[in-house]
Amino acid sequence: MLISLIINFCILFTFIILAYFLCEFFDISNRFSKTYYAAFVGFVGGIIAILLISTSVSIVDGVFGDARPALILLSTIIGGPIAGIITTVISAIFRMFCVDFGMSHFMIGSNTLVIGLLISFFAWRFPITPKNVHGFLAFIMIECTLFLLIATPVQLNNPIIWGGVCLNLVAFYATYAILHIFKRQFTYARRMKEIADTDYLTGIANNRKFREKLEQSIEEKHPFALMLIDIDHFKTINRYSGHLYGDEILRQLALELLDFAKGHNSFVFRTSGEEFFFICYDAPPAMALSYAAKLRSHIQKRNSSYRQVRR
Repeated sequence: MLISLIINFCILFTFIILAYFLCEFFDISNRFSKTYYAAFVGFVGGIIAILLISTSVSIVDGVFGDARPALILLSTIIGGPIAGIITTVISAIFRMFCVDFGMSHFMIGSNTLVIGLLISFFAWRFPITPKNVHGFLAFIMIECTLFLLIATPVQLNNPIIWGGVCLNLVAFYATYAILHIFKRQFTYARRMKEIADTDYLTGIANNRKFREKLEQSIEEKHPFALMLIDIDHFKTINRYSGHLYGDEILRQLALELLDFAKGHNSFVFRTSGEEFFFICYDAPPAMALSYAAKLRSHIQKRNSSYRQVRR
């Protein structure tokens, strides 16, 4: 029995951690839409559920114990309610129809479906957080234990049922703790990369990102045009109006350039003091000149409106 419980724990822990690490490493949650990401997590959770059922521990004839309650909750935490529902449905169908068919298998599979849907519903209404996750776990463990005691021949003094409860608790908290550490580290790494690629004053991409994007476009032979935007007499502005005023001009200009770039298949970068670069994709020279004239006219109009407001 102990060996079977350890195997069940190792399957849950290893595959959940591996799947989550790969999701974070390849940034799947941002590459996919929320619906596709939830479906992916739910499907992976369903595969893990099948592995858990295949290595489950026999409590009495036709009744098996495994770490699926912890798995359903973890799947819901990682992928949201939709992921929890998909994992639950796959787990329930396999339990009811792909194991030796019998009334006990059907009842336990049906209870899995009910408890998974309830957890997903509550998670949709009250998103799972580190503060309320213990309540979700307690609910799912109490419901599953009471169901086994009431609807199956399992007795309260059966050591396997309490071994299953301990298995789920240990498996959940051990996996949840590692997931929390992974999430914090990946979030920190992404934040550091974002800071390294972003201009601290304007919030747009900096010179490092510009060179990276430029080299990438050249390597991929993606046609593009370059535009340089420079503020005339900017040092004079800083000298007579102060650096705070100059910084505000740079911030406002960056917002205007960023807005322009979004509508013209372009990227904008601040490469140094008052210099900004545009990378305009699929823009032949004539179109790039048109962009430059349009942008210059737009900035002039905005500058005139700013002066009128100041007056």
